[in-house]
Amino acid sequence: MSVLYLLSPGGNVHKNGGRLVIEKDEKLVGRMPIRSLTSVVVGPAANISTPVIFACLENDIPIFFLNKKWQLFGQLANEHASLAIIRQQFACLEDPVIAMPLAKIVVDEKIRNQYRLLKSYSRTVQNPLLNKVLKTLKEERAKINEAESANSLRGIEGTCAKCYFSGFGTLLDNRTWHFKGRTRPATDPANALLNFGYAFLEREVRIATIGLRLDPRIGFLHSNNDRKDSLVFDLMELFRQPVIDRFVLNLLRLQTYKPRDFEKDDEGTCRLTNEARTLWYQKYEGYMEKPYQEYKDLSPRQFIQKRIEDFRRKLLTEPL
Repeated sequence: MSVLYLLSPGGNVHKNGGRLVIEKDEKLVGRMPIRSLTSVVVGPAANISTPVIFACLENDIPIFFLNKKWQLFGQLANEHASLAIIRQQFACLEDPVIAMPLAKIVVDEKIRNQYRLLKSYSRTVQNPLLNKVLKTLKEERAKINEAESANSLRGIEGTCAKCYFSGFGTLLDNRTWHFKGRTRPATDPANALLNFGYAFLEREVRIATIGLRLDPRIGFLHSNNDRKDSLVFDLMELFRQPVIDRFVLNLLRLQTYKPRDFEKDDEGTCRLTNEARTLWYQKYEGYMEKPYQEYKDLSPRQFIQKRIEDFRRKLLTEPL
């Protein structure tokens, strides 16, 4: 079973017998049996035909429509099935017996990812601070099992984040990039790239979450409120270091970008120039679609989708 993502401008899907025909700019991209689909996710610049909509509803395949911010705008689905999943998700994530272990898994994996990324550079970067950071991350991670609340977990997470980014700075040539730690909004090029990358990661996680029929609002680590989709931000923690930080480090260390590729607005916020953003789109898509050994020969995009599939299976204890 699979999710059909119809997100690119010029993307189009129509029905031919029992198959969907996917095209982009009037060129054939591929064909999929309708019954092989789990769901369809449609972006604001793509087209889906009425026969496809009918066929999906007949086969209990939900269709999710996203707005220009890649947020859920609306859906067509079997409402009874959708409501059942939401109820199950809410019941699980509101139960501390289930939610707390999930939160511990996410924080543990995030800190492990921080440690692994920094450790992978420790042989080539000779800096006493890096060794100190690695030691602290290891010590803080050991405290996770003893944490008794989400607040205590967030405290461990916050301590490790500050520590991690001090180590992150040792991997950069500070004569060029002047990275002094995380800032939001960005005050330097490295932070501008990280912030930009996390915005793209939010889109990737949001799309995968919606495509798997999970409600992005109901989370277990970040607070559940109307201002943000908590589950999206919870699951993003699994991918910040192995996907985005890794990508940003490569861009900076390989000198793909230069200081001239950044500019500051009147309020001092650092951001990519228009030309630099175009280069980002090219590099990012190439990176997200390429298989890597680190992800068990999956692309970063496939890695994100599979990891969220695993989470859904564990959470709902039902086959995808």
